[in-house]
Amino acid sequence: MKLFGGKKQMTVPTHRHESTTKTRVSNSAAGQQSAAATKTIIHTTAQLQDGQDDQQDVVANEINRDDAQSLEDAVEERQQLEQQVDQLNEQYGTARGHLRSKLLTEKDLLRSQSRHVNRLYEVASEQRNAHFETFGKLQAKRTALLAKIKQDDAHRQELQHSCEKHERTLRMLQAQLDTVKKERQSLSDQEHTLIGAINTQSNLTDMMSVINDKRQQITAINAQDHDLKLTLNGLTTSANQEQATIDELHHQIQEASQQAADNQRIIDLKHQVETLTTQLSDQQKQLSQDDEKLGELRSQKNVLSQSFDELADRMKFYFNSTKVIDTYNFDPKRHYVLYSNTLLPLGELNGEFSLQRIDQLFDNTRTKYDILTTDFNRELGSIWSTYQSQGILRHAHDLINPYLAMQHDGRHQSHQTDVVLPLDQAQEWQVEEGTREQPEKIKSKTGSQVVTLQYRTDRSLSSVMYYQDKQLYKMAIYDSQNILLATQYADPHDATKAASEIYYRPDHSVALEKVYFPDHVVVQSTEDAKIVEHAFDSEASFYEWWLISHALTRSQDSLIIGTEAPFFKQLLNDCARKFELVPLISSTADESLIDAIIADDSPINNVLVSNEQVHQSLIKRLNRDMHIQVVDPTGMVAPKPKEKKVKTRIYIPKVG
Repeated sequence: MKLFGGKKQMTVPTHRHESTTKTRVSNSAAGQQSAAATKTIIHTTAQLQDGQDDQQDVVANEINRDDAQSLEDAVEERQQLEQQVDQLNEQYGTARGHLRSKLLTEKDLLRSQSRHVNRLYEVASEQRNAHFETFGKLQAKRTALLAKIKQDDAHRQELQHSCEKHERTLRMLQAQLDTVKKERQSLSDQEHTLIGAINTQSNLTDMMSVINDKRQQITAINAQDHDLKLTLNGLTTSANQEQATIDELHHQIQEASQQAADNQRIIDLKHQVETLTTQLSDQQKQLSQDDEKLGELRSQKNVLSQSFDELADRMKFYFNSTKVIDTYNFDPKRHYVLYSNTLLPLGELNGEFSLQRIDQLFDNTRTKYDILTTDFNRELGSIWSTYQSQGILRHAHDLINPYLAMQHDGRHQSHQTDVVLPLDQAQEWQVEEGTREQPEKIKSKTGSQVVTLQYRTDRSLSSVMYYQDKQLYKMAIYDSQNILLATQYADPHDATKAASEIYYRPDHSVALEKVYFPDHVVVQSTEDAKIVEHAFDSEASFYEWWLISHALTRSQDSLIIGTEAPFFKQLLNDCARKFELVPLISSTADESLIDAIIADDSPINNVLVSNEQVHQSLIKRLNRDMHIQVVDPTGMVAPKPKEKKVKTRIYIPKVG
């Protein structure tokens, strides 16, 4: 798109050039005639008329000359304006490209911040839910404890109420006993009065009738007294029972009160209630803090959403779309790392060496990158040195490898030329092939144990294989400095397969162990103190962990890795990853993986594709902004380097 119209080619007609030429000729002729006329002193009438015509021709020629000059000036000004318009269009196109790139970069940063904030919001929400669940459990536990304490208090109150009830009954019985006793006393007084009246009776005749009457009264009184006595006995029994009940209740109340005061269970319950009350208060404060944090994160989400909307409006204003695809360019502020499973020796490279294709993408940049490999290769150090000396990867800076990192751990050891073999000194050994200092085959005197040694072309020790009864059971691997790197133990049922592998640091401490099973492998990384640091159920899991926790730990790191790598999917979905993931897509056949890469919530913003066919296929599926760069399919073959010679001496106990 151009800011102004394109440059138009203006052509001057041929007849205009011819008229200009004629005008110039006529002007010179008129000049000659004018000179001749000035030399004539006497003029005739005919001569005057001819002079007037000549003057008119001179005026016309001067007018034509002015038009031609104006036309030339107009053409020159027009050409200058066209140049200015072309320059402005070029500047506009450049600025438009920069603006598109900056808008996409800003959107990538907003998307990254949004993913980070959303992840923090999810974590905070989960924490808040966990804290609320803990709060609910604490509250339920406290409620249960309070209910238990309340139940104990209710039991004591029930005993107290029962005791008071029996005490009221006892008082009522005692009142009834007092009434019965008074009534019996009254009857006794009446009986004594009647007996006294009988004793004082003087008239015998009247006395007998009175005595009979008095005796009947006494009999009635005795009968009533007997009833009252029975009642009194019943009341007394009831009163005694009530008293016994009251005494028992008082005893229970006293015991319950004593238990409430001295019982450790009750004390512990109360202490637990106090502790739970404090914890509930702290948990309530934590919930308040969680709510504040969630509120802040919601505000950040709202701000980011508003920024997204504003950015979408800008993109729609400048580009008539909110979905823009731009070319991926390397940022000199970032640390780029290119993943390759291995580094091939120079002799095995071909004209389509893929690492060199990607290396060429850095030609017009000031950016360097590192190579990351994950395979174990005893020759990796020398291969990398050859790459650097031969300039195979011109922009590569350093090599990263977990096994090289293990070799750099521990105490540094310089180059050693002497190797001591771990052989049984109780036996005698004979050199059957090679020399005494550089044997190639060693055999025990009994012939049951055989050791073979392999050397590199520079005569540094490469590997030592140990045989028992003609069966390989162990192989030791050395680097070009004659330092032990690893020991591999063969499967006793199949010597072509490994049963386990041990990798060492330069100080001979164990760094990594692998144990192979029929359907899986167990990997254990070991710290310096021989303590197992981590255990993994696959090599891919180990490599993923090593990348995240050791190799690439900064947000400025960018890993360029092919989607066919065994741990790419784990890295894509790993929230603990701090570095940027830049997929190198060679095929779109795995639709589910491609959909995960280009999804709206995907963490991928920058992509490399192997060729234009993959590029076009990806664009057809793409529904969001993305930076894409197509890898240049060129390569080269590097010559083989020269090798140095190293003298290695082998020490064998009791060599025959």
